[in-house]
This record gives sequence, C-alpha cells and structure tokens, in this order.
Amino acid sequence: MATTRDSNGKSRSSIDLLWGDRNKPQRNARPGLSTERIVGAAIELADAEGLEALSMQRVAGMLDFTTMSLYRYFPGKSQLIDVMMDAAASSPPDLSGAANWRERIEMWMSALWERYQQHPWMLQVQVSGPPVGPNQLAWLEASLHSLRDTGLTHNEMLSISLFLNGAVAGLARLTSDVAHAAAASGVDQQDMNSEYAQTLERLLDPERFPTLSAIVATGAFQAGDASGSDTHGFTFALRRLLDGVEDYLEERTRQGR
Repeated sequence: MATTRDSNGKSRSSIDLLWGDRNKPQRNARPGLSTERIVGAAIELADAEGLEALSMQRVAGMLDFTTMSLYRYFPGKSQLIDVMMDAAASSPPDLSGAANWRERIEMWMSALWERYQQHPWMLQVQVSGPPVGPNQLAWLEASLHSLRDTGLTHNEMLSISLFLNGAVAGLARLTSDVAHAAAASGVDQQDMNSEYAQTLERLLDPERFPTLSAIVATGAFQAGDASGSDTHGFTFALRRLLDGVEDYLEERTRQGR
C-alpha cells in the first residue's frame, strides 16, 4: 500500500492509525483480531527480545493468525512501530499535586525515565520527526504546561522541554546499551564496570589525562556512575540541569524581564 509523508516525515497512514477510530470495523477484518491486540503483542515481543526481534511474522504467530492478516490493519512494520511507540508511551503522570514548576518537571522527567526502563526498545527506534501521536503529544503538553508560569517565552519553553526530553532519552539509551552489552557477554554489570576501570588505569597517562585519571582513581567508574545506571546518578544530573534553568529564571527576574 502506498503512503504519503507529511512535513514531519510521518506516513499519512501512521497518522490515521494514531488518530483514527480504532474501534471502527475494518474491511475484511478477522474475528478476534484488532489493532489493539496486534500492538499489545508487538510491545510484549519488543519488551522481551528487543526491537530487532520484531517482525510482522513473529507478531502474527503470537496471535495465531497469518502474517497477511496483520496487513489488513497495518500497511507495514514502520506503521506498527509508530503506533507501538505511542501506546508504550501511555499517558504522562498527573502533575497536579506538585508545588511548583520545578517539582512538576522533576516528576515528569522521572516518569519518562521509568517509561524507558520499562520499554528500552523505544530507545532503538529511529526518530524521523517531532512526535505526532496523542500520547506522545500529551507528554510534550505536560512538560510545557509545567513551565507555563515561569515567565519563559514560548520558544524558551519549547527549547527547554525538548532538551530535557533528549537528556533523559540519551542517558536512558546509554544505560540500556550498557545493560544489553553486559547481558550479551554474560558478565555482571558491576564486574564489567570494574574491568573497564582497570582497563582505564592501565591505559591512561596521568599527564595527558590528569582529570580523568584522578576520577578513575576514586572508583567512580566502578560504582556505575559512568553508565548512568544508578537512579542516584540520574537524579543528580536531572537536578543540576534544572539548577541551570532556575538560575536563568532568577537572572531574568533581577533584570526585570
């Protein structure tokens, strides 16, 4: 089935699937099969084995249907992944109980971090443009709404929101990649951290890498901080980013802007 692409790079069929009436009976639909069942099975497979294991054939087999049956619901694998991404994103957290913008953003970033821990395959999806799915846009809305009373301009709000989203995704991707490498090698992640630290100790010339050598000597790499795998490391980095935003807001206030 041919599809067109909009300015965001998303196929028109993906947008129809994301925003259309999924409960509307489809032509030649198979009894017992639905968009929701297909997406649910696909997410289950990706959670268990990673995005590389995903195929229309594997998902059809999980549901005990033929591969061609799935094509009555999804033109192809890329459209299925688009809908999987939005379904796995689910709804953003309720931030109404937070005391201020910073607490709201911390809650939002922590929830996003947890979402990536639950579905690490989401970090493997090649981003082709800004989010267009209802759940993904709800996450963007939640972060922007959290910043609405700060005095930031709309452009500043959007820039900060997108940067914080990228920071969480980047750190989560690093954590996921390290964990995947450890699992593939059969080596415990703590042991892998120790081996890496020992390798650095052998390779690093303190005169050429004075700061890095000093940090290695403290045992920071063995503690897992280098991969961002510990929640403490994530929380520390998150709060330092928000310190910068807060300093900027205070400076704007001092300047009367």
